[in-house]
Amino acid sequence: MTFADRFLPRNQAVAGWVLFVLTSVAGGLTIVFTIAFPPRHAAEGIATIALCVLLLGIAAGLVAMRHPPAWLWAIYPFLAITLLVVMDVITHDATVSAQVFFFFPVLYAGAQLRRTAAIATCLASIAGEATVALAVSTGGKAAADLAFVAAALATAGALLLHAGERNDRLIEQLEQQAAVDPLTGLMTRRVLDTAVKSALDGAGDTAGTALLLMDVDRFKTINDVHGHPAGDAVLQQLAGILLGLSRQGDLVSRLGGDEIAVLLAGCPLEVAALRAERILDAVRTHAFDVTEHTSTGHHERTCLTVTLSIGVAHLSTGGRELRSLYTAADGALYEAKRRGRNQLAVAPQADEVDERGHRRASDEGSRRGSEPSNRAG
Repeated sequence: MTFADRFLPRNQAVAGWVLFVLTSVAGGLTIVFTIAFPPRHAAEGIATIALCVLLLGIAAGLVAMRHPPAWLWAIYPFLAITLLVVMDVITHDATVSAQVFFFFPVLYAGAQLRRTAAIATCLASIAGEATVALAVSTGGKAAADLAFVAAALATAGALLLHAGERNDRLIEQLEQQAAVDPLTGLMTRRVLDTAVKSALDGAGDTAGTALLLMDVDRFKTINDVHGHPAGDAVLQQLAGILLGLSRQGDLVSRLGGDEIAVLLAGCPLEVAALRAERILDAVRTHAFDVTEHTSTGHHERTCLTVTLSIGVAHLSTGGRELRSLYTAADGALYEAKRRGRNQLAVAPQADEVDERGHRRASDEGSRRGSEPSNRAG
């Protein structure tokens, strides 16, 4: 990360408007008072107004540009501070009305920038205030002004930075909750949809994209006999098996209830079918221990034999229909169940599937919406 990149704000659209508002207030007031109470030398007033207009122009540019370059975000706070110093020095103004504008870059940096950039901006504001105080004032007054304003700037910057970092942590937690199923630790449907779209875009891979759609055979019976905590334990252990069999680039997602999808990007159909067979074998031979979760009242160890039904579908690279891949896998899953469960079925090439012929469509209105428990089973 370059030095300029560190000054990229958390949200560029919001940051642009914040800068524009702060600059408009500071520059507008300065222009109004310069006109209303002109300095003794006309050149000072002209220079002050010109510098304010320059700042306003740059701030307007940050709002107008869709993606301002990193260097522009980086130089703007320092440019604003430099111009504040120049205006105060040429007008010999070290009053409170002049010093208060050194808070504006600190307010912006504390609210919109990360730690390194916010600290650098705050230090630059303090340095600017020191330059004005020492150049315009003298003796003890300069030292007192500098001490009070520097303390206020540092305090304001620290508090705003703390609040911004706290908000960053909260947002990160919310994004994590939206991306990860809390019961199994698998990805959510939202993440899967995004990954499927990315995989179908191709990225030069000619192998295509495969989707394994599976659910636990007679999962409702497990819940009815052993209770939902036991069903949760089965799903958690199943997730561990699937993650253990996954390779780099695979994505395992819980769609809701006991329904799970495995996305295999850059995977031919034949390889996907072999991967599905390995999953079936691994689950068949695993003893699902629900001893601590069963509601049957038995004290001895309780292990369940669990089987899956899996539908396998494949879509060529560059395939246009995300829904057709889901629909083909869904139809194959139903075929596996119709044949007697504990097996896989391979769909026709998903590019050729007429999704209207299937009984369930995997769109947003389906029951595969993300659910927090296994009670859909």
